[in-house]
Amino acid sequence: MDNHTHQTWVINLTGIDKGIFRTMNGNADELIAIGRVIKAGFPCSRVDVTNAKYDAIVDLGGKQKLLRIQIKGTGGDTLNFTGGYRSGVQIDRNAPKRTYKYTKKDCDLILGIDTRTSECYIIPIEDTQEWGNTKSLSQLQHYKENWQILIDLALE
Repeated sequence: MDNHTHQTWVINLTGIDKGIFRTMNGNADELIAIGRVIKAGFPCSRVDVTNAKYDAIVDLGGKQKLLRIQIKGTGGDTLNFTGGYRSGVQIDRNAPKRTYKYTKKDCDLILGIDTRTSECYIIPIEDTQEWGNTKSLSQLQHYKENWQILIDLALE
């Protein structure tokens, strides 16, 4: 793990509408997270199916194992382990809620990314099952930039 301070990204320099930028920023977080996985030495590809319950696939090599990754960006102090939530003016407020917590059925790994610094949290989905829907980043320090977790999963 590295001990240096991460620089904060410039965010929405052009002043794009908040709702539109939120979607753009989420897409950027996904692309940056996938790039971080690749830089760590693992082939990783984005999944281009918008209703899939995972955002990327990582090839762990040796054991010919593919893992499904759900990427969750955060700009605050907590990481959220739920999906299905939609926001914005175009969303029907009378429609039933479809929010759910991710399980092993949905994905194998949550890859949290701090939208401000691009620091990553590599969290096996099994670890999230005993937690609530969110957890503070301060309680996730074991997972922060811990790429060894992917290496260990590759060896299983």
